[in-house]
Amino acid sequence: MRKFIINSGFFLGIILIVWVGIEIFYRTVPNNYSVKNKYIKNAYNDAEVLIMGNSHAFYGLNPDFFSVKSFNLSNISQTVFYDKLLFDKHVDSFKKLDYLILPIEYTTFTHRDDHADLKWRSYFYEAQMGVDTQFISRFNIKRYSLALVPRFRLTVNSISKYLSDGTIADCSTNGFGKYHGVNEVYNSATAGIAKLKSHEDGSLNFNRNRKIVKDIIQKCKEKQIKVIIINMPVTSYYADNVSTVKRKKIINECKQLCVPGKVFYLNLFQDGRFNNNDFYDVDHLNVEGAKKCSKIVSDFIDEKTY
Repeated sequence: MRKFIINSGFFLGIILIVWVGIEIFYRTVPNNYSVKNKYIKNAYNDAEVLIMGNSHAFYGLNPDFFSVKSFNLSNISQTVFYDKLLFDKHVDSFKKLDYLILPIEYTTFTHRDDHADLKWRSYFYEAQMGVDTQFISRFNIKRYSLALVPRFRLTVNSISKYLSDGTIADCSTNGFGKYHGVNEVYNSATAGIAKLKSHEDGSLNFNRNRKIVKDIIQKCKEKQIKVIIINMPVTSYYADNVSTVKRKKIINECKQLCVPGKVFYLNLFQDGRFNNNDFYDVDHLNVEGAKKCSKIVSDFIDEKTY
C-alpha cells in the first residue's frame, strides 16, 4: 500500500509539473492573440485603417503596403462575432481611425461561433485579448487554465514551433501573418473540393451574422468611420466548387449594405488580377499575393474615399 501511495504521488507530481510548465508556456510565449493585443495599442494614435476578418485577411492584407498607417486585427477562424467584440473594445482608443475593412467571406454569414475550430479559441480571446465571449462559465476550469484548452497534439506542435522559431505567433507586430510560396498539395483541384466540403454548411440563413455586421456598420457610422466590405480573393480551385445560389446571395447582401460615401463594397472573389500562383493554398494568399491584394485595397480606399 505504501509503495502504491509513493508511486501514485510520484505520478501525480509529474502531471503537476507538466501542467504548470504548459500553463507558463501559454501565458508567457507570444502567440497571435497576445501579439495583436499588445501591438494594437501602438496603433491607437496614428492608424487610419483597421482590418478585421478571418485567416483570409490575416494572410492576405499586409499593412506594410497600405498608403496610410494600418493595423491587422484579423485572426484564424475569426467570425464577425469576434470582429464586433474586438472592434467595440478598441474603437474608442483610436485617434485617427477613418476606415474599417470588414471582409465578408463565403462562410461569414452562416459561420457558427461554437464551430469546433473556434470553440477552443474563445478561451484565448478571453484570457489574452480581454473580451467577454459569454460562452465560458465561471465554473469552467479551462477558463482559468489555458494548459487544459488545446488538444495535446496542438500543444506539442506549439512547443515544437517555439523551440525552432522562438515564438508561436504567426504574425508580425502589425498583425499580418505570412504564407510563403505555393503548397502544391493544398493548392490543387483536389484540395479545393476538400476545403469547400469543410466550409459548406448548406445554410442560407444569414439572419444572426447579418445583424452583427449591421451593428458594426452602425457603430462605424456613429463614429464617422467608413467601412470597406470586401470579398477576399480565392483560387479557381475553391471558387469552382461554391454554391452559385449562396454566392449570389452573399453578393446581394454586400451590395445592400452599401451606403454612398460611408460603406463601400470591393469584390475580389474571382478578380482577374489574381492567379492560382498568388496563393499558398486554395483560399489563402501567399506573401506575394498579399502584397498585390493589399495594394489593390489601398488604392481602392484612396480612390473611393479620400
